[in-house]
Order: sequence, then structure tokens, then C-alpha cells
Amino acid sequence: MQPTVKRSSLELELAKIFGKSRPSTILAGSCMTCDTSDIVEADFKDDISIKEYEISGLCQSCQDDVWG
Repeated sequence: MQPTVKRSSLELELAKIFGKSRPSTILAGSCMTCDTSDIVEADFKDDISIKEYEISGLCQSCQDDVWG
């Protein structure tokens, strides 16, 4: 999965908040907010959830916690 492109200023702010790089985290198959790693497309419920991961870096479980 490939992280979406964001402004560098936004990436810097996200790195300050989460303590890690969103693009690097997604490329590594990890989650921005929990310790989940080895994330693959099959871990997601649908294509929309995969796209959300590429945008936010949230695994399926964290997406479910945020959006129910």
C-alpha cells in the first residue's frame, strides 16, 4: 500500500503529534496509533478501509474505534 501525498508541512505536524512518519509507517505496514504491524490489504474490510489506511495510517481496528 502506498501513502497518499500530503504537504510536507502537514507531514511534519503529524510526525510531531504521533512521533513517527506517516509515509514510513504505512510503507512499513504499521499503524500510526497502535502497535499493530505487518498490515496487509487482506486485514481490511473493504477498499474504502484500505484507502483510509493510505490516507491516515490507521489499521482496521483503529478505524473501527474512530468510526464505529
